Amino acid sequence: MQYNRFNKYFKIITFILFTIFIAIFFGSIEIVALENIPLKVPDFIPEGTIILDEPSSQEMIYISSDQSILIFKNSTPQLEQLQSGDVLLVNITQFNTSYLLFQIKHIIKGRPNNKGIIIETKPWENHPPFISALIAQPSTLETGQPSYLTCHAADQDGDILHYIWISSGGSILGSGPIITWIAPNQIGSYSISCEVMDSSGNKDTKSVQFFIVEKFPLLTHEEKELIRRFGWGDNNRTIRWPEGYVEVYDATNFSKMQEVLNQWNEILGGKVEFYLSDNPQSPVKITYNSELRKENLCGHIDTHWRSYRLYAAEITINPDGSFCGYPENSYALYLHFFSGVAGFDTWKGEVVKKGDWQDFTLISEIMQVMIKSLYKVPAGYDLNRAQ
Repeated sequence: MQYNRFNKYFKIITFILFTIFIAIFFGSIEIVALENIPLKVPDFIPEGTIILDEPSSQEMIYISSDQSILIFKNSTPQLEQLQSGDVLLVNITQFNTSYLLFQIKHIIKGRPNNKGIIIETKPWENHPPFISALIAQPSTLETGQPSYLTCHAADQDGDILHYIWISSGGSILGSGPIITWIAPNQIGSYSISCEVMDSSGNKDTKSVQFFIVEKFPLLTHEEKELIRRFGWGDNNRTIRWPEGYVEVYDATNFSKMQEVLNQWNEILGGKVEFYLSDNPQSPVKITYNSELRKENLCGHIDTHWRSYRLYAAEITINPDGSFCGYPENSYALYLHFFSGVAGFDTWKGEVVKKGDWQDFTLISEIMQVMIKSLYKVPAGYDLNRAQ
């Protein structure tokens, strides 16, 4: 820790000494050092970019060959407003018909007797877009029926995103992040991919699988009763995740979390696929909560749904290993509580005691039958529907 702190201070002192040297050496020379600088016109200007105005450009006296140091002889109102993290576009067309695009790391302003400004920069880098979810409602449907797809995507740079939809069959209606897909008249398995691309050509792609049937599969009386008994909600309609990918953010960093997801994904059979993500805003979150110790609980789950579709879930874990028997019981705890995320309300609001889950290393047969039955039919399926 002390070495890292020393190394950090050493870098700061070195930078300050270097910039002082540059300022002294060039303080009385109005020159912009452009030789050896590779100039390139940006493909596009990112949103929020600050374009250096003419008064500020006239005060610029030095650009290092690696473009990491900018020195201005005098400050200007625009330069006074600059902050670390700003993206700066410098127009140097008077020299080589080009631009330099920077992101500001540090700013050193001169003392009262020295009005100059020194800016440390780094090259601006474009980040690719990211698809957080591709949702189809529904993905199991009868021939000729519509499904409504939504692609949830974002771009760290705020770039305008372009959506390209590709289907292995059926018809696509519309464009942009929301489309309608009409199922073909032939039963079978189909896929739709959404490719999201920014203005620089960076892209992300996700796909969703469709299952087309002549008629919805019939649920047996036993399957309906399992859904009524262990499903979320009022027991008359199915409540489950829409088909597609669902992000899972595990703030507890459980080493076997992927194994837990693999077990549940296998049961779901491709209808819904849970995957680990670094996004804290993921629809499924797993966090620690020390307050559970006061209630003698090792874990708790909350789920949220709208129009019979699950859209969020939170699992909280008691970090007290001595009380809950970690690490021996960790896998059983995570596997068991994720049943609630999948759609199996194992306790119907009752407290789950340690004895109910501590030997839970494989998904039980009753859970498997219920979950497979739940995902045979769309969200909101009427369990009172006549067969």
